[in-house]
Amino acid sequence: MGLFPSEGSVEQMAFELAVQKVNLDPALSDDVKLEGRVEIVDVNDGYRTGQKVCDSIESGVGAIFGPPGYEASAIVQSICDSMEIPHIETQWKMNPRQRPNYYVNVYPDPVVLSRGYTAIVRDMDWTSFTLLYQRDEGLLRLQHLIQDYSGSTKLSDATQSAIAIIKLPENNDFRPMLKEVKKSLESHIVLDCDKDTILNVLEQAEDVGLMDDYHSFIITSLDAHTINYGHLQYKRTNITAVKLIDPSSATVTSIMEDLEFVQQRMNLNMEVFHADTITVDALLMFDAVNVYAKALRGIGGTKTIKAEPNSCSNRSSASWSYGYGLINYMRVIEADGLTGKLRFDQDSGYRNYFTLEMVELTNTGFRKIGVWDPQNEMSYTRTRNQMLDDLVNANMNKTFIIASKITEPYMMLKPDHKDRTGNDKYEGYVVDLIQMISEEINITYEFKLRNDGNGKKDKKTGKWDGLIGEVQELRADLAVCDLTITHERRTAVDFTTPFMNLGISILFSRPKEPETNLFSFTQPLSFHVWIYTATAYLSLSVVLYILARITPDEWQNPHPCSTEPEELENSLSLINCLWFSLGSILCQGSEVLPRAFSTRVCASMWWFFALIVTQSYTANWTAFLTSSRKESAIKRVEDLDKQSAIKYGCVRGQSTAGFFENSDVNLYQKMWSVMETYGDTVMMFDNKQGVDRVKKEREAYAFFMESSTIEYEVQRNCDLTEVGAWLDNKAYGIAMPFNAPHRTRVSMALLKLSESGKLMELKDKWWSVTEDKMCPIPKDNSAELDVSEVGGMFVILIFGCLLGFLFSLLEFLWNIRKVAVEEKLSLWDAFKLELKFVLKCHQSNKPVRHTKSDDQSSEG
Repeated sequence: MGLFPSEGSVEQMAFELAVQKVNLDPALSDDVKLEGRVEIVDVNDGYRTGQKVCDSIESGVGAIFGPPGYEASAIVQSICDSMEIPHIETQWKMNPRQRPNYYVNVYPDPVVLSRGYTAIVRDMDWTSFTLLYQRDEGLLRLQHLIQDYSGSTKLSDATQSAIAIIKLPENNDFRPMLKEVKKSLESHIVLDCDKDTILNVLEQAEDVGLMDDYHSFIITSLDAHTINYGHLQYKRTNITAVKLIDPSSATVTSIMEDLEFVQQRMNLNMEVFHADTITVDALLMFDAVNVYAKALRGIGGTKTIKAEPNSCSNRSSASWSYGYGLINYMRVIEADGLTGKLRFDQDSGYRNYFTLEMVELTNTGFRKIGVWDPQNEMSYTRTRNQMLDDLVNANMNKTFIIASKITEPYMMLKPDHKDRTGNDKYEGYVVDLIQMISEEINITYEFKLRNDGNGKKDKKTGKWDGLIGEVQELRADLAVCDLTITHERRTAVDFTTPFMNLGISILFSRPKEPETNLFSFTQPLSFHVWIYTATAYLSLSVVLYILARITPDEWQNPHPCSTEPEELENSLSLINCLWFSLGSILCQGSEVLPRAFSTRVCASMWWFFALIVTQSYTANWTAFLTSSRKESAIKRVEDLDKQSAIKYGCVRGQSTAGFFENSDVNLYQKMWSVMETYGDTVMMFDNKQGVDRVKKEREAYAFFMESSTIEYEVQRNCDLTEVGAWLDNKAYGIAMPFNAPHRTRVSMALLKLSESGKLMELKDKWWSVTEDKMCPIPKDNSAELDVSEVGGMFVILIFGCLLGFLFSLLEFLWNIRKVAVEEKLSLWDAFKLELKFVLKCHQSNKPVRHTKSDDQSSEG
């Protein structure tokens, strides 16, 4: 017997059709014959419903199907338990504390069904969502899901719960509530409501702007697939639903063919009974009748089982003898129906095994994307390539809005941008990068510029401005520039795979090249020391000469073989004394040496003086050359902290400032305190302002910024340099809203460009400069001396050689005059005679010339 709330309902038709199918089924018709008795009851009037059940029992009832409604169902259950008649339901119902004995529910177990919803939400990588429900029983239906997320918080705000629960208003005006959902920036929505309310909610969601690329809906109603969504199915919003029937399965196809045959045989026309449009209540009613029929056949055997008349009022009457065995057999039976495989809990009678078909709304209707069952959990029916193809199709006929800002070399205006339109006005690294990505994933795009930076978070409202705000508020599909991936930004937007790795470094002015002096070798000693040394040299030479004239030990026999010389010779002439003193101070020695004690004492003191002077000169010159090397005032970040002359700062409110502000390193915390103390005097509005200040205040201001931008600036400004190692390691990425369907495609395109080397080529294109604009290679600060530092010594050498050549020439000319006078030759003849001998380089002996007077004296 079937109890239904209204005449001609789909559930009633399914009940009658199932009875007819069982009676015409060759596999059952010989053993099982059913009589489908239908009663229309008021589900809110439990007393009258109970009376109708008792009246039917007096005629004989083998099972009672239904009714819906808690009060009427409870009364019918009580009667069935008393009369030992199977009570079969097809409605959602929580497990009662006291389990009835004669009860089977074909509807999925509420606890297991809630687990299925939780698995679907988790598998879609939802970290937070908003639950919109219509009735309080919806909270019970999704109890497992609520409990699973109750302890989590949002990525964007750790103070907010990961789940927001909102009840739909009863006046069917959902727009104010949906506007609040949009303001919350939550992109994931779970909708639990009646089938008739679903379309109304979605249409109003479209009115407030929730039906876009970045919002996703999961509809819990098992009848969601039966609705005609009209124009909503052409929206890019991801709408996922679940159902119990798989129209493509062999079992469903076979059953539907049998039902079509039954309808033709019985002259029935049930247009609503199609696999794609039939409601879950009708499906479950059909399966319930079939399970009951199989149970009858299973326990019947050779026996004939009939429904025996009985009376509810006669307590002494015996219960139905087949009821206990029939209900127990139904609980252990396993059958295939329109809602998949049916399996029941042996203690409670609830259906503990079923399959949830996960479907996604597309332009052509719902398409199956996965299945869930309590045993195998979640499994997808489409491959990764199919998922990527779906993303490509979703991006067709859409123009992506790319948010960026004017920053060299990422985004720049072309020189003739006033004569151009659209994207053609721009050039730079970002322009080329987006173009290459668009070619990879086949999209069209349009740039949208901002002038307020990458974005800062308002600590009061939690909202962002700049590029991050554009993406967070869904005004842009992508944001790309020198946009660093940080934890704080990651709580507001999603990021792709990084396209450039970098770190924080220090931009500082390059040390000036030291002024070179040709006679820098004289600088280790002051001018006065050089004068005093020269004076000491001359004085010592004169003193030594005088002492040599005074002391008799310096007068020696020029001919040692002669015992009685006619004259004595003193080798320490004034010229020789000067030569001796010079050789001593230059550490070269001399063939002329003092012999007397007094001159030796004087010479010893001079040697001591020369030793001190030469060693001091050598040490001072070494120190001078070292100190004159080009060195920066700071070499690492610690040097900035140890001094106060050089101010330092960064861009306020951006990722570099956030690094210092949130760092746990004592050094960086101290430096951040210093920067906060000086405030706007050291903190810049953007990188360009910081670079200009470093160039203006040479060696008086250091600027913290990303190494990639420093590299670009150093290439073009020869008076700038990068100081020290990176303070951290991070990367630039492309920002996009959470749940963006194109995230995977864009990330894969970036990976492909990186692996092919095109990203490196692109960076070289915009970072490098032509050879004529390259900065000169700075001189290596090694121990090597340049010509500019020691050139003076070569000048002295050349000057000395020229001076010696001049004196040699004067001596040569003086000797020519002497020869001409003595030999009575003309000056020209004497010059030719002496020059001829000079040019005979192979002769090393020169004959002595004798004058005529010498010859006459020798003859006499």
